[in-house]
Amino acid sequence: ADAGFRSLGLDGFRLEITSLGDDTCRPQYRKLLQDFLFKLDLDEDTRRRAEINPLRVLDTKNPAMQEMAENAPKLADFLGEESRAHFDAVRALLDDAGISYKLNPRLVRGLDYYNRTVFEWTTDQLGAQATVAAGGRYDGLVEQLGGKPCSGIGYAIGIERILLLLETQGVVLPA
Repeated sequence: ADAGFRSLGLDGFRLEITSLGDDTCRPQYRKLLQDFLFKLDLDEDTRRRAEINPLRVLDTKNPAMQEMAENAPKLADFLGEESRAHFDAVRALLDDAGISYKLNPRLVRGLDYYNRTVFEWTTDQLGAQATVAAGGRYDGLVEQLGGKPCSGIGYAIGIERILLLLETQGVVLPA
């Protein structure tokens, strides 16, 4: 994504990353997060999210819930040894490639099949629609669908946001 954005002549984007851990550490964190959340005075939507998928509460867009999300326990503090080593290796590869990034402990994916590293490419140049591309790792997905165990990683790019960013930055692509 970094090379692709730069090849288009774009700048002003940043990579945000975190680790969601894996099946050995996330269930304990999920319980801890729910215990934290259910002690608070949550709005109806946040309480519903906390019951179904409490990690989704962390990326709340509700201004009244922002402080709560900031004060919630951070999953990074509860990563198992393997997940921590994996995330450290990902960060080392990014450093070696010269790709800067920001750690974002509130970054989550809406689907439960994601594990370990998740990421978003964002910009400050498009207002509220800041995410240009997003994705992550999903090692167990193929197996959940009945296939053989297979590691995976992927992301989606918002083409309309790339086009807006090209326009905003005055980049004209050759015909």
